Amino acid sequence: MINLKKWSVVALMLLIGTAAVYAQCGTWTDLPNKDEIENAHVVYRPYLKDKTVDDLVALGQSDFDLAFTNWETAYNAAPAADGGRPTHYIDGVLLYQAMTKKTEDTAKKAEYAKKIVGLYDEYLQCYPKDEKLIRGRKAFDMFYSYGYGYTVETLEAIKKAMDVADNEAEYILLDPLGQTLVYLYQNDQVDKKTVQDMYKQGINFAEHNIENDHYYKDYYESGLANLRSKIGEIESEVFDCAYFKEDLLPKLDGEQDNWEVVSYVWNKLKTQGCEETDPELATLKSDFERLQEIEFRKNPCFDGSRLQKEEKYDEALARYEECLTSSEDPEVRAQVLYSMANILVWQKGQYSSAVAKAREAASVKSGWGKPYILMGDVISKRSQSCDDWNRRLAAIAAIDKYSYARSIDPGVSEEAGKRIGRLTAALPGREDGFMRKVSEGQSVTVSCIGETVKVRFRD
Repeated sequence: MINLKKWSVVALMLLIGTAAVYAQCGTWTDLPNKDEIENAHVVYRPYLKDKTVDDLVALGQSDFDLAFTNWETAYNAAPAADGGRPTHYIDGVLLYQAMTKKTEDTAKKAEYAKKIVGLYDEYLQCYPKDEKLIRGRKAFDMFYSYGYGYTVETLEAIKKAMDVADNEAEYILLDPLGQTLVYLYQNDQVDKKTVQDMYKQGINFAEHNIENDHYYKDYYESGLANLRSKIGEIESEVFDCAYFKEDLLPKLDGEQDNWEVVSYVWNKLKTQGCEETDPELATLKSDFERLQEIEFRKNPCFDGSRLQKEEKYDEALARYEECLTSSEDPEVRAQVLYSMANILVWQKGQYSSAVAKAREAASVKSGWGKPYILMGDVISKRSQSCDDWNRRLAAIAAIDKYSYARSIDPGVSEEAGKRIGRLTAALPGREDGFMRKVSEGQSVTVSCIGETVKVRFRD
């Protein structure tokens, strides 16, 4: 007897449900007042056809009321119109959205929002073939509707839309997804697992459409950027190394020689707290370093530096020249010019060319003392071929370079000071100057190094 009662209740509920669906999917086809309903449809449609919500808001009140009244007549009698088009549901959503924008009454806004959601639900019941599109539109409108917004109900609608549409989900879901997840997580209404799963779902459909050059690719890219940025606010709390290893390591299958994939996965895992010593990352680290070397070697600036370390100086100079041709970055150019000057001094013995490069480096990067330190070193090195008197005058020229370097760049003070200390004892003596009829402060040309100095004595 109990079982019979239960089945009776179930049967009654199914009957009621079927009747409700039939009612909300009613058409004007067999209605006795079909002409009246069609006429109401014809009257209101021109006001809404190809119109936006803002267009409807801009309508005069009498025109808006006329459109709404006739829509309401057509919708109440035949929600599904003629059974072949969802026009009454779509138009109803537009009308209630316009009414929402036209009022400041929060109670009205909440009422209209419920009507909009109800119209979407009826649409889905009567035209299930449009489910992939309409569930996304419903979720989007819920997020921006009074009374829904940042709620679990809105998140559930977004989740359903993504589940149904899969990779066909629209880009419009990406921003609401990120904002709703973060708000609900921060207010203890969803857990980490929910954030992880839905975030991954959003990334997957966005990346699919970006990779496949969807017509709205730019919008997917923008939406994905917004999603990542928003989730970034809680990323360190929600995601850990284990999550990202599980998510990203499978992407490496067959991609071990793809620099973009390998570098993205490696850097992402490091960002998420994975240790470089993690045994699971050993192969990835090896692939990253191997490909990084290849990529860097394509860059003449970097390659020149590597060749210099490998003591392949002629090749390094050639790559540095390529770098100067390709780079406009002042910092890069200054460093390269300085490196070239170093090679020309210490490995090639081309002092004039070295000084020219050092001067150019100093002109590119102001306030940098190292080029002047190098110029002083060149003077000291060249002075070794001078006679004793000129070698002592050259010490003045070198000290001048070191002193100037220290005056413009505190970072080289210690280095410059040591050099000055070593050379001070090498300055000419006053007696030597007297014998040569050279007085302190006098300008003298040091012919063996091509420099002019103002004489000063050590005593």
